[in-house]
Amino acid sequence: MASVATTVTKFMYLIMEALFYPTIIILLFMFFYSIIELISFLVEMIYGRVRLTRKDVEKLAKQFPKIKEERIPMVYFLEFIDRLKEIVKKTKDPEEAGLLVEKELENLENYLAGKVSRSRIVVRLGPMFGLMGTLIPLGPGLEQLAKGNMAGLATALITAFATTVVGLVSAGMCYVVTLYRTRWYRKDVSDLEFLSELVIRRELGG
Repeated sequence: MASVATTVTKFMYLIMEALFYPTIIILLFMFFYSIIELISFLVEMIYGRVRLTRKDVEKLAKQFPKIKEERIPMVYFLEFIDRLKEIVKKTKDPEEAGLLVEKELENLENYLAGKVSRSRIVVRLGPMFGLMGTLIPLGPGLEQLAKGNMAGLATALITAFATTVVGLVSAGMCYVVTLYRTRWYRKDVSDLEFLSELVIRRELGG
């Protein structure tokens, strides 16, 4: 029975050692991805967004279809307005136009949700891989401690703490990005829904 337990323990130890380098690679990938996402977020916040009020949306509806696009830096916002122009141009039935707009809004929501989901994955998995990177080196570290090799133990502990920090920092950066982008995109979809209703009523009498 003891030999079976020893075999299982050795097998699990081999699995743990095999997972170490993949864990480090994934953590580094998430860290660099988080930096890229943070830079992209800051650029979007400074140059790629404009805050629209209710009055701004109403003005856009009155200007339709000759909307001054230079006032709106969000590409997906402008693309939706172009599709709205096509719907209003091709469809004379307000109910049909409403259904088509609803479908376009769903497509936009799915696109924006996919954009946010990538950073949300890092928020969830960053701490998990950080914990794995912490626990895996502790096994060899304790083995070095039993042998009296304090240098080996110190190396293992440094690796363990470093992976924890990398995982938490990656998750923290992506959490900020996810939080703000979710708020932005939710408001943008709401603004486009309001704009579509105003345009359909104005152009098609719905």
